[in-house]
Amino acid sequence: MLVYLDTNVLLSRYAPDEPQHIEAKSLISRVESGKLAAVTSVLTLVEVACTTSRAYEKFNNWEGEMKREEVAGAFLRRLLRTQNLEFIPLGGELAVTSEERQVKVPALFALALEVGSRTGVKSLDALHLASASIASRIYSKKVDYFVTLDEDILKRHKEIRQVIESPVVSPASMKKQK
Repeated sequence: MLVYLDTNVLLSRYAPDEPQHIEAKSLISRVESGKLAAVTSVLTLVEVACTTSRAYEKFNNWEGEMKREEVAGAFLRRLLRTQNLEFIPLGGELAVTSEERQVKVPALFALALEVGSRTGVKSLDALHLASASIASRIYSKKVDYFVTLDEDILKRHKEIRQVIESPVVSPASMKKQK
């Protein structure tokens, strides 16, 4: 089974206050033990750096022991050490054209344009959903589930499934799919 892990699931592993922390931690443990194959976008690296940097104040209770960039770097290293998690690249360039102009964009962005226009999700969400679709092509194996904690994505699961051809589930729902 191949799953796509949204950034919020990967970060939830380290956030005991998150409602599905235990389920996310369990899901990622299954990935690290090789019981489950998982992918995410290279954009996850950027999101982890930005999210943990914004949350710096939560970690700054240690009398200045760590700088903002050190906190972000520590989380990036943790993510990169996640066993059996593959990162989907942006891909080669494609041309997006209108009557007056042609613009070259990464393949991921071209697909995200379609995902966003057909589902109404936010920009980064469209990029993650497009990554899941591209992962199916790269691995010649369908992504069985797009796993997220994002309420907006979960709410739009029917439209999204039609576009990326994978069901959208939460870690708690995924736990039931064992």
